[in-house]
Amino acid sequence: MPGSTGSTGSAGPRGLLSIFPHPDDESYGAGGLMALAAAAGNPVWVLCVTNGDQGGRPGEMDVDHSLDPEIRLEELRCACREMGIAEPIFLGYRDSGMEGWGAPEGSLALADTEEVVGRMVEVIRRLRPAVIVTFDPGGIYGHPDHVRCSATATEAYRRAAAEPGGPIALYHQVMPRSRIAGMRAAMEEERRRSGDTTPPSEDDRRQQEAFERLARPDEEITTIVAIDDVLDRKLAALACHDSQMRGRRWEDPEVREQLSQMFGHETFVRVDPAPEPGEHEDLPIGLEWGKR
Repeated sequence: MPGSTGSTGSAGPRGLLSIFPHPDDESYGAGGLMALAAAAGNPVWVLCVTNGDQGGRPGEMDVDHSLDPEIRLEELRCACREMGIAEPIFLGYRDSGMEGWGAPEGSLALADTEEVVGRMVEVIRRLRPAVIVTFDPGGIYGHPDHVRCSATATEAYRRAAAEPGGPIALYHQVMPRSRIAGMRAAMEEERRRSGDTTPPSEDDRRQQEAFERLARPDEEITTIVAIDDVLDRKLAALACHDSQMRGRRWEDPEVREQLSQMFGHETFVRVDPAPEPGEHEDLPIGLEWGKR
């Protein structure tokens, strides 16, 4: 049942496990999918690899980015409640920070790969999900933790999938190229409405360039999930991550249409089983969708 945090028993694999590096990555990338899956009766979990403790002053260079990690962990707990899913699971690595910041001791970037993969496999064995979702290899915009999370979660899936009762499908969350221009315009409009007059930092500019460079060709997208039915849940989950929002208020009715355009669909590439040429789907395989 949704909200369960234990094993799914002796039956086959069931449910969805999302593996993301920081608190808020899950809500941006797959919050709608998780809310839909939970509403359809699937058990849904988030495995958060780091504590996000370098998110204290997002978008700034040459400053102290440290933040009490419990703030971000509690924000993720809040987001999971809003999505209607289980309490989050934490691996507890430190946030590595953006490229060029210098990864702190105990961070994911400095962790032993076999250790990280092994710990992920242990969680997969315990929960026995049918489907795993994580970032694509570019990590949407190249954040070191995004890239590392994708690589280790993908390897953990492959190892667990080779075992009896292992997961049966792997999806990478992606950004399609066709959405970049609209996303940029929507973000600028949202900044204007929110009164955010802070000029883009060097990190912001690097991130935008990486978004465009790492976006996936539209023809590679296999799975486009319409989340209008649970958009309010996704926005409520995003609002939980207040330390990262720079004053944004997702509940403002004046920007509802804009938010629907930005977040009304979530996009994925099905990695395993590999799709047939030209194959597309509205929802991931391996989950229970009822009449959807």
